[in-house]
Amino acid sequence: MAELKKSISFSVLVLLAINAIIGTGIFFVPGIAARIAGPASIISWILVGILALLVAACFAELVSMFPKSGGVYEYTKQAFGEFGGFMVGWISWIVANVTIAMLSIGCLEYLAVFIDMSHTTKIILALLIVALVNFVSFKGIDLSVKVLLIFSIVTIMSLWTLMSWGIYYFDVSKLQFLDVFPKVSIVIAMVYILETFFGWETVANLAEETKDAANVIPKVMMIATVAVIVLAIGVVSIALGAVPHDVLASSSAPLTDVAEVIMGSTGALIISGLIFLNIFGGAAAWIITAPRLIFALARDGLLPSSLGKIHPRFQTPHIAILLQAILSGLIILSGSYELLLEMILPLAIFMYTMVVMSVSILRFTDPHRERKFRVPFGKVLPIFVGLTLMFLMGGIEIPTIMTGAMFAFIGIPLYLMKSIESKSSILEGMLNWSSGFRKLSYNFFVKPRTHKHILAFFGDFRDRKILNMGASAGVLAKELAEIVGENGTILATDVSEGDLKNAHKLAMKHRLNNIEFIREDSDDRTNLHQKIKSIHGATSIGLLGYTGEPDKLLDELSKRVVHRGRIYFIDYDRVFKLFRAPDWLRNRHDLILRFRKHGFHVSYEVDKGWFWDTIHISGYKIK
Repeated sequence: MAELKKSISFSVLVLLAINAIIGTGIFFVPGIAARIAGPASIISWILVGILALLVAACFAELVSMFPKSGGVYEYTKQAFGEFGGFMVGWISWIVANVTIAMLSIGCLEYLAVFIDMSHTTKIILALLIVALVNFVSFKGIDLSVKVLLIFSIVTIMSLWTLMSWGIYYFDVSKLQFLDVFPKVSIVIAMVYILETFFGWETVANLAEETKDAANVIPKVMMIATVAVIVLAIGVVSIALGAVPHDVLASSSAPLTDVAEVIMGSTGALIISGLIFLNIFGGAAAWIITAPRLIFALARDGLLPSSLGKIHPRFQTPHIAILLQAILSGLIILSGSYELLLEMILPLAIFMYTMVVMSVSILRFTDPHRERKFRVPFGKVLPIFVGLTLMFLMGGIEIPTIMTGAMFAFIGIPLYLMKSIESKSSILEGMLNWSSGFRKLSYNFFVKPRTHKHILAFFGDFRDRKILNMGASAGVLAKELAEIVGENGTILATDVSEGDLKNAHKLAMKHRLNNIEFIREDSDDRTNLHQKIKSIHGATSIGLLGYTGEPDKLLDELSKRVVHRGRIYFIDYDRVFKLFRAPDWLRNRHDLILRFRKHGFHVSYEVDKGWFWDTIHISGYKIK
């Protein structure tokens, strides 16, 4: 199996982590926090810094346990189960894509200081930024790391320059720590400051491309977070000590205003240019790391398998990168990113809460797993941190939280659509629940010409025995029963009791007594019932795509089909242009050889459609 390339070293990752964690909040949030809490907002920054260090410690312990590219998905899957992990991973991906769109547009606001740009020009340039960085990401992790390193160095240099120059203009009397009313404003400001420290997951997503990740990344998490706390609190202290807080509060680019006070107009232009590169670098970090998350989800079968492919030359998850580029571009084009940005905060807080609480849960459920790094008081402290995060989310407006929840819930049907392929209990329950719907929708999902092809294929099977696997609502079994006549037999099988009841009712309605209904084993659909023997034909619609062991099924079928007996299988590919059939069903040459190995000669045809492609596999037993 192809693997991601391990090439990121400790020193390189430290710089990347600082850039990823500090993000872009430091360039905008000081003004927002000053507007809410005035000079006392410095207390908010210090408190959030302490909270950020505790969150980083939780990430450090988890990545030392599970050094995988899935990051937050992997940790919460281990603690809360697959569904909980998927939802956290899904939320993380939503946050990443909206953040990419916002940063790609946001960096251009600082470039506008030098170049007058229309809204359309900004959209075009933002799309070019997304396309360019995704191309760099596709070309390999080595090139991606070099690009991110440049941005990391620029970020650190720009913030350090502000601190070192600003210390000469620092007036401690302006920092009136408790000159704020009501005091709860300090807490409210913390909610917005949190965004400055978001980004630990981008570092975790690089675990499979980092040398000795279990040892290296925990150290990097802690060192980078401390560095970001020092830089952030240092810059904010300079800002509040050099510029009146009411000036910061009214500014959309507070650090530019600070630079103008301490460095003059020329210095302000230089800092604006550096901030443009800082925000560009923030977008690049998300673009390069986020595809590793959906790669991990696809590898575990929770998203289409094509998203889990690795490019043979560049060793990057190229399909995942392409999907992210398209989605980020659509968000930019939609113009809705400002609305979507509002719901990032509650989603991110929920995601981090699930992650930190995973530490406490795993201390009880998986106590013996090796941990290269351990959070102090790991059974209780992460719970306290998680409750604190949820408390802070109380400062966000309810409509904003509900908007975020709506986007999170979109992931539920996606999880169900993929998980039923491999989980028999979910599959059986879903089939029973939806049996009535399938009874009504057979003619929609099975094209009339496909139905006619199958009937014509078995048109001369009078007085013979046909196996209809996955009989569903029984429409096809009823038609086949009329073909074989009262002296023939149809063996209709399905895992769903509801489907079999509907199929039986349909047979009784048409007074067909030559159909025998057999309940399949939902845990092993390849284990054919003992009644299935000496059959002259076999057919199914949509069954092969759910078969985890196709060779076993074909071997069992070969034992039951008589010489020259016929088979006709229908399956689907590119459903709604997203969900693909398994690889073995899409490769014509390999599929024909696979059937021949089990004694069948088949032809393979694909009927392309608007919403899905229909695969036709038909033939006969030759030995």
